[in-house]
Amino acid sequence: MNANLIINTGTTRTINMPIDYSKWDKIEISDDSDVEVHPNVDKKSFIRWKQRDIHEKRMQRNIEIKSILVQLTMYAKLNERVDYLLGSLSPEQLLNSELVLSTLNAEFDPNEKFDYEKLVASKGDTLRKGLQDLKFDKEEIENTPPYNEMIEDLFIQIKDDHADAKTNGERLVDYLKEHRAKIDDVLSKQTVKLDDLLNQKAQLIVSDDLHTGFDRSFMNKDKPEEEKEKDKSNEEENKNKTIENQGKKKATTKPSTTRPAGTPKGTINNPLVTQSDGEEIEKALLDALELMPETDKFGTIDSKNLAKSADYLIKHTNICTEKQKDALIMLAFDAQLDGDTNKAKQIVHQSLLLQYVAQIKGNNSSRDDTIRAIKLLFTKFQNDEKVKGFFNEEYANTVNHIIERCKVIEQEQTNNANNDEEALIQLRALDENTTLTVNIPEEGTKEYEVFSSKLPAEFQSAIRTQSLDEVNKEFAKLKVKDAEKILEIFNECGVIGINGYLEDEKEFEELKKEFNEQEHESQEQVNSNDIVD
Repeated sequence: MNANLIINTGTTRTINMPIDYSKWDKIEISDDSDVEVHPNVDKKSFIRWKQRDIHEKRMQRNIEIKSILVQLTMYAKLNERVDYLLGSLSPEQLLNSELVLSTLNAEFDPNEKFDYEKLVASKGDTLRKGLQDLKFDKEEIENTPPYNEMIEDLFIQIKDDHADAKTNGERLVDYLKEHRAKIDDVLSKQTVKLDDLLNQKAQLIVSDDLHTGFDRSFMNKDKPEEEKEKDKSNEEENKNKTIENQGKKKATTKPSTTRPAGTPKGTINNPLVTQSDGEEIEKALLDALELMPETDKFGTIDSKNLAKSADYLIKHTNICTEKQKDALIMLAFDAQLDGDTNKAKQIVHQSLLLQYVAQIKGNNSSRDDTIRAIKLLFTKFQNDEKVKGFFNEEYANTVNHIIERCKVIEQEQTNNANNDEEALIQLRALDENTTLTVNIPEEGTKEYEVFSSKLPAEFQSAIRTQSLDEVNKEFAKLKVKDAEKILEIFNECGVIGINGYLEDEKEFEELKKEFNEQEHESQEQVNSNDIVD
């Protein structure tokens, strides 16, 4: 609907603008509104019925939310205590009920139990909005037993249900682990249900959500052009300062890449990328793929323990990105190149979990959206064989790709190493009619001093034979980098008239061919100059 809105600010202005009524769509009607009913139905009775129905559904929804919140909090605390006992006591010690209880009381508060006020205070703003406005009666809190007592009851229940758990510590541990696995399953399902209830609650506006806002409206007048320019310059200055401050947070200092005035701008087909630009781009790519410590730790979680992976991701939602997945994949390559295929498979599995969560949440980067994506994925793993099949197929393909690619990389590294070993510097003459001679510098000269002081003894001996083959034999023992240093000393003391030096035979043949062609062209030029018109 469009309307002409007239606002009086000293002078009358008429502004044509659409009024958005969509904000009222979420209002849940529970009062005497203009409700259309059938002529045979009493309107007041219908409204009262509608009010009662809405209030009952709202109350029932809040009761379910409270119940699930208590259950999730309680199970998390119980799992924490069970894990501690399994890690602290031996199977035989777990048979001793008094020892179990004393161990719990020494590590955890014996009186700790569900307390909504403490939960809100500890979670703060991280507690989801739909959980911050719940109301618990005093009796509801008082009737919940302490967590340590619940663990004690759990041990009693297991021993009552399974006679062998009373005397066999190993069997008791097995039953505890089975019970814990059931709790993990309930946690996953109830978490999804809680998400659904909170989404329903968020879609409707109730009286508890209404608060007094601003009672006054105003409209700013247009600023003069001079003030606009001043504000624009201040905005640019603040923007530059912000960028500068962000740059200072980095450990490294980047060189300035400001383009001088008059320099043409780069295009897609002709980009102007300087060396410093390339370095910055390369560093940006490396920074983007920098493995975060949290991601590194996530890669070590056992791939079979999906519950632990889910809990870890919920606590570290910031790693659920494609970039961190890529960084983890690079770690898998490193593991495979080191010959640790099992570690590579483990890392690939965890990296794909990050990829799937990132794809499910899409462009939604909020913590709540990420948590919903995590819970949805791991629930699918439990209940949907098709999803598990897709995941396992992609996992197998990725592992095979990394294994095959690493084989290629290793072969390339081997070939490069062999090429480095075969690269030699040998002295040859470019001209077939020219022979290189080996000369011993005259004693008492500066050249002889360089010859006797800087050259290694084996090269001095080879030069004293005045045989080029003997000199090349010594070069064959050196790497190219070391041989080049010897050549510099040769030039300094003048022991050989070197027209050129080559790193391999192929380069020698190419240069010789080029030299002969140049000689041939120069000879033809001389012959043409002799012709007189």
